[in-house]
Amino acid sequence: MFKAQEIKPGIWWVGALEWDERYIHGFSMPNGSTNNAYLIMDDHITLVDTCTEAYWPQLMERIEDVVDPARIEYVISNHAEKDHAGSLRQVLARTPQAKVVTTKQGQSILKTYLGEDPSWVVVKTGDELPIGTRTLTFVQTPMVHWPDNMVTYSPADKLLLSNDAFGQFLCTSERFDDEVDACLLFASAKKYFANIIMPFAKQTKKALDAVRALDVDMIAPSHGLIWRSNIPGILDAYARWTALEPTDSAVVAFASMYGSTRRMAEAITEAFMAAGISVRMYDLHESDISDIMTDVMDAEYVAVGSPTHNMTTLPEVGAFLTYLKGLAPKGRRGIAFGSYGWADAAQTEIAGVMEQAGYQMMTDPLVTAWNDTPADAQAIFDGVTQLLSD
Repeated sequence: MFKAQEIKPGIWWVGALEWDERYIHGFSMPNGSTNNAYLIMDDHITLVDTCTEAYWPQLMERIEDVVDPARIEYVISNHAEKDHAGSLRQVLARTPQAKVVTTKQGQSILKTYLGEDPSWVVVKTGDELPIGTRTLTFVQTPMVHWPDNMVTYSPADKLLLSNDAFGQFLCTSERFDDEVDACLLFASAKKYFANIIMPFAKQTKKALDAVRALDVDMIAPSHGLIWRSNIPGILDAYARWTALEPTDSAVVAFASMYGSTRRMAEAITEAFMAAGISVRMYDLHESDISDIMTDVMDAEYVAVGSPTHNMTTLPEVGAFLTYLKGLAPKGRRGIAFGSYGWADAAQTEIAGVMEQAGYQMMTDPLVTAWNDTPADAQAIFDGVTQLLSD
């Protein structure tokens, strides 16, 4: 039932379509995901990556649509995380002669759930693997986004199997970039970068430079659509994103109990607008944090607000701050704000976490009593307006 799709002569997409998946380590995937794997038919048949354990039957059926899995001689593991290698044990059980090709770091990780049984081929940048009419080469891309990451390149096909780089969490019946809406595609790629790759932008910049040195007319990532028509566009986008240069924009994220913190958020948002700064306001009760982070990546200003609740923030704000601390780009400016009844503890906590995340706080936390007035809102507006003019 599950069919393979040829993407280059003799090279087949055999991945898993995860139509119903909606969440992975803090990241929302409203359009599902794919675990892409690629089968190279040559004198020595080679499989590049696998998929999560739950989807291995789909992977195997697609392989069997092309060849008897027992004929596979190499399984390349570009990355040992379980969305790429979670079904490797099941695959190896059906490919008895296969050797596992990975980096030294990848071998160390894979041994924790494969043991010592597989035959290993450990590679590094510049190493070659002759498989017949093709000779595959490897480029290590450590911390994009794990220490074991590498990419596989087939010069004969001008094909880069790029692993997590250039991916998107996007499940469609189409396989190529030019078959889907470009706005959806690039928005998905940007959200993926902001939530997966951004903390490792410096390392990704080095990997991007290595990719640009290759003769490539197709980039096949481990998630999402394969790039064949918009390669200059995605390379240019990665050049911008890895630079982490903020735009003249702002994000205001908050949660509120009785409306006071919301009114503060609205006043701060209006102050940014009055200053001519593009701004997005997000209620953390309603908005997904991985969507917010896509705007945070660009924002020069981030304001986070919560009322004091049990001497800390509301839970939604606490979750957002944890996520922000792990992903936030450095060199931005921050504002902490919120209302309180009898102690302004939450706002001090917000400021502290934002400072830990690398934000330069523009002012002491902005606070109002819970029974705020229009005059309080005007004071917040005026105060932020003054900060932005300084």
